[in-house]
Amino acid sequence: MSKKHLVLRSELYSKVLEVLQRMGGKALEENLLDELKKRGIEVTQSDLRSILMKLEIHDKVRVLSLDEEKKLIELITKT
Repeated sequence: MSKKHLVLRSELYSKVLEVLQRMGGKALEENLLDELKKRGIEVTQSDLRSILMKLEIHDKVRVLSLDEEKKLIELITKT
């Protein structure tokens, strides 16, 4: 029996921010998705985009479209 982390939706926001911070504050969307999966957090691309949109609305991240598919996610740090 495989052991998976069941993460509550509310916990996903902090997990995404935590992983992004560990990745140096910047990551391509696909790399962030891969890193979350490596940590046992199963999330689809559409779920991740929904999470990123909410984080962007709350001024936690910035999502930049490099082209139609590639997106760069940056952590916003308050100074």
